[in-house]
Amino acid sequence: MVVRLKTKALFIGPYTSSQQRLFDRVFLLREREQLTFEAIAKLLTRAGTRSINGCLLGAEHVFSIYKKGKLRMERLTLKVEPELLDLWVE
Repeated sequence: MVVRLKTKALFIGPYTSSQQRLFDRVFLLREREQLTFEAIAKLLTRAGTRSINGCLLGAEHVFSIYKKGKLRMERLTLKVEPELLDLWVE
């Protein structure tokens, strides 16, 4: 039996707890509050939040966090459908 499994869902790419918290905050502010990336950056900066590397957050950083986090979220929720090839019984 040959089983072909081709998916990006097998690569999870770990987030640290601080990365996950930052993404969660950005995601909620963008999705629920409908804030712009610039507004989110200003809000987080006023609250004293910095990037994982300790830099001030700009709109570009916030967009990157949001975009990459959403891609990761989608990848983790993918449904994998295995495809059976060359099935035989002897």
